[in-house]
Order: sequence, then structure tokens, then C-alpha cells
Amino acid sequence: MAAMRRLPQIVLVAAGLLAFIGMARAETVYLKSGNKITGKILENNDEKVRIEIQVEGGGKAVMKIDKSRIDRIETETTRAEKLTAAEALLTAEEFRRAETEFRELVRQEPKDHRARLGLAKALVGIYKYEEAVKTLEHYLLLVDRDRNTDLMLYLADQYLQARNYRDAKKTAREAADLYPQDKGLQATVDDFLKRCDRVKSGSEQLKERETAESAERKRRIEERKSWDKDKGNSFESVAFGMKLEDWTAESNEKLILGRYMEIDADKDAWNSYLSGGDEISLHENVTRCEMKFVVDETRWLEMYDHVKAVLIYGWYYQMKARYPKSFPSVTVVSISKDGGKEKEKKLARGSWDGRKDQVVVDRWTKENRDPGRPIRNKAVK
Repeated sequence: MAAMRRLPQIVLVAAGLLAFIGMARAETVYLKSGNKITGKILENNDEKVRIEIQVEGGGKAVMKIDKSRIDRIETETTRAEKLTAAEALLTAEEFRRAETEFRELVRQEPKDHRARLGLAKALVGIYKYEEAVKTLEHYLLLVDRDRNTDLMLYLADQYLQARNYRDAKKTAREAADLYPQDKGLQATVDDFLKRCDRVKSGSEQLKERETAESAERKRRIEERKSWDKDKGNSFESVAFGMKLEDWTAESNEKLILGRYMEIDADKDAWNSYLSGGDEISLHENVTRCEMKFVVDETRWLEMYDHVKAVLIYGWYYQMKARYPKSFPSVTVVSISKDGGKEKEKKLARGSWDGRKDQVVVDRWTKENRDPGRPIRNKAVK
């Protein structure tokens, strides 16, 4: 029966994702040199890619690109299509995947109510209630005119679920004031305000969330008790390290052979986290974050220096975004055998230089500059 109940959801998400795929507009070929070419791919094999592009003055041309020059190929879609696909994931209760998609859409356009509402619903679906509320509140800070009433009423309901009756009523009334001539909206808000009074008086209970929160907290406690000690000093560091490795694999699948991440935070933050608390509170209190990647040395040396730098910057700023109080460091090493023992060799490191006020990348390997990239002219003194 459960499978039958989920069948409509599965059909909806499949339709949404098929629409997302079917409405792809163009493909972009990213070259190792840093350039990119957008058009329609006609042929893609192990040796080459043939892509049809628009040329200046009208008309089309076909380019042939050797596979060895290509970093990656991505399909471009419109924002509306990405929103539709993400909403299909929500309908199918694929909340974690939906969170990822909506989070990127919000990053691209912070004032988009549709993306923010979708992200909030995905966060509620995975019990991240506080972050969901903050996501919606941030919209109200960014947008002071013509706000979306659906988003505001959803925020009001989240306040109600948290027993924050004052803000629940206030937000609902503000939504009603935006469009006083909308009789449907006025009736919805009136019903909501009456419901707030019933819940506050105890005549209507809100037990569903409490039951779900209790179960989720127990799940978090059990989950965080153990982790792969070879990959980090905590469940959190291992989980985030995996995200960074997955991100890297999108452009270089076989580069990373191993990793170890270590983070530090104050005692209260750790105790709250290990007791099943919200992971965001831990993120905000991490004061030290160090990552070490073990890579395939041959593949690393084959990469142009600017590509290595892009990877290191990407790792650093993702770590900084997750742990804003810290000044992360990321070290790249290779492992070799020497007399039956493993020997570690440093290849590169990225860290914050306070004197220069910027991220600095140090490399301990022979220069491998892309010959196709221009050399910056240095001022002659």
C-alpha cells in the first residue's frame, strides 16, 4: 500500500526530471586552458568532440576539439527548468537532493521567492527547522516590497510550529496587508489567526513535529557516535570531506586517493552536536579546519598550474563557507613506498596569508604552465 501511495509522487518526479533533461538548451565544453565553448554537441567519443557553434554575423560552424584538451562538459538549462526539476524532487520527498538543487538556485539569485520557499520546504523535510526559518527570514530582509505571500504564510506556519505565536500572527497579518483586496488571501489569513489562538489555548495540539524531532535527534546521536577514523576526527569532518571529494570528482574522477580532515570547536558546541543538536550550530563555532588530500601524483603533475590553483581555491572557500570562524588550510600530498614504509610527499598547500589578506597557494613541484595562456606583463622598474 505504501508503494501504491508513493506511485503518484514517483510519476511526478520522473516527469519533472524528464522535462528538465528534455528542455536542455545548450552544452558547454570547458577547456583545460580555462576557456569555454558553448553550442550543440554533434559527436562525443574517446578521441574528440565535435560541437556546432553560432558564429559572428549569423550562421553556424562546427569545431573539432581533442579530448585531451577538455576539462569537462556541462549541459546548460534555464533557471525556470531547474526550479521545476527541484520542485519535482520535493513532491517525491527527495528532500536532500532537493536541498542541494534549491541551495544553488538561492545562491545564484538570493531574492527569488520560489527558490527560497523550495529550500525551506526541503530543510523542513530533513528536520532542519531553524535553518528553514532563517532562510525565509533572510528573504524578508532582502525584499521590502511586493513580497510573496505564499512564502510569508509558510514562514508564519513555521513560527506557529515552534510556538512563536507573536511572530506567527505578525507575519500572517503583514502578508494580508500586502493585498487587502484579495478576498481569498484575507480568508486564509483569518483562518490562520484563529488556528494560532486555538493552538495557544491548548484546544489544538501540534504533536507531529515534536514526535519527528525526537526521532530525528535520536537518529543523529546514533549516527554521530562512529565514523571512519582514517578520514577525519569526527563524523562531521568525514561527511564534509566526502562532499569535497565528490565535488572534485566532477572534474577529475580519479585524482583523489585518500583524505583526512580535522576540525576543532569549543566544548559546548561539540556537546550540543553529539547530543543530536543542529549541525549548523557546530559549523558556526568551528575555529580550526585542516584538510589533507592524498592524490595520484602522476595525474596531479599532468594538470596545469592554474587548474591546480582553481581546485585549491575551490576547496578553501567551500571550507570557509561551512566554517566561517576558521581560517582553513588544505594540503595536497602523494604517498609512495620506501623500503616497505609509506612516505608522504608534499605537492601543494593553500592557506590564508594575513599579511597579504588573501589565500596563498604554495607549490613544491616543477612548473607546468599552460602554453596557451598569456603571460602577465611585469612592470619594468
